[in-house]
Amino acid sequence: MNLAIALLTLLAAQDEKFSGPQKGEKAAAFKVFDVGTRKEADYVADAKGGPLLVVFIHELSRPGAALMRALDDYGQVKQARGLRTVFVSLTEDRDGAERHLPQVVKSINLKSPIGISLDGKEGPGSYGLNREVMITVLVAKENKVTANFAIISPNETDAPKIKAAADEILRVAVEPPTGSPDELKAEIVRLREEVLQLKEELAALKLRGPAPAPGGARRMETPALQGEKPKGEDTTLVNHCRRLIQRAATQSDLDAAVKDIEAYIAGNDELKKQYAAVLGRVLDLKYGNELGQAVMRQQLEKHKK
Repeated sequence: MNLAIALLTLLAAQDEKFSGPQKGEKAAAFKVFDVGTRKEADYVADAKGGPLLVVFIHELSRPGAALMRALDDYGQVKQARGLRTVFVSLTEDRDGAERHLPQVVKSINLKSPIGISLDGKEGPGSYGLNREVMITVLVAKENKVTANFAIISPNETDAPKIKAAADEILRVAVEPPTGSPDELKAEIVRLREEVLQLKEELAALKLRGPAPAPGGARRMETPALQGEKPKGEDTTLVNHCRRLIQRAATQSDLDAAVKDIEAYIAGNDELKKQYAAVLGRVLDLKYGNELGQAVMRQQLEKHKK
C-alpha cells in the first residue's frame, strides 16, 4: 500500500508543470504592444513595485476565457488596494493578434490592460515560460514573485486560489491600537457606525443594482456611480473615483487616489470632462465622508469648465 502511494506521488510530481519565475524570484521588466493604447508598454515597470497580477495567455480557450473574466473582475475590485492586473498574449502572429484580441476583449468585457508580448510565443526570455501550459499566472510585489500558477487546463475554478494568493500581498499591516480607554472606546463606536453605514449602502446597492446579465452574471456598481453613468464613460476612471467615496477613507487615502486620477487623466481633455461629471454626480448624492467631499469639491472646481 505504501509503495502504491509513493508511486502515485511520484507520477503526480512528474505531471506537475513549471512555468515562469518561481516564488522569491525577480519579476523582470518586459515590453508588450498594448492593445488598448496601441503603443508599446512595460506593465512591470508601470507598476513601480506595487502589487501586480500578470496573466500570460499561451493558448486561449473558452474555459480559459472564463478564468480571465473572473480575474479581471477581481482586479477591478482590488484596484482600490493598489493591485494592477494585466494580461499578456503570447503569439508568433502579432498582426493576427492585433486583429483578434479586440474581439476577445469585447466578448469577455475585459477591463484590465491586455498586451501582446514583443518576444513572441516564448514570451520574455528571462521568464522561462512553458508552452505546455495554457495560462501562467504570476502574483508579484516589489518586483518579486510571491506566487506562481502554471495551469494546463484553465477554467473558472482556478480563480479562488489565485485570488487568495493576491489577497496575501494586499493585506494592510495592522498596528496595535493606542490611546486611553476613552479614546479606544470612541474609536470602536466610530468603527461600528461605519459598519452600519456600509450595510446601509449594501442594502441600497441590492435595491438599485442593475438587472442580472445573461447567464446569471451580475456586476456590482457603487450606487453613487451607477444609474446616470453616461454610455461610454471610462471604466478605469470610474473605478479610481470609487476610492474617493469610501466612508473610511483617510486624507492620505484620498491624496493617493487624487494622485492616481490626475496621472490617469493627464493630457486627455475627454477624461477630464468625464471626471468632472462623475464628481458632480457623487457630490449631488452626498457620498463619501467629509474629507472626501472636501477633496472632491476641490477637484471639481479645478477640472470643471
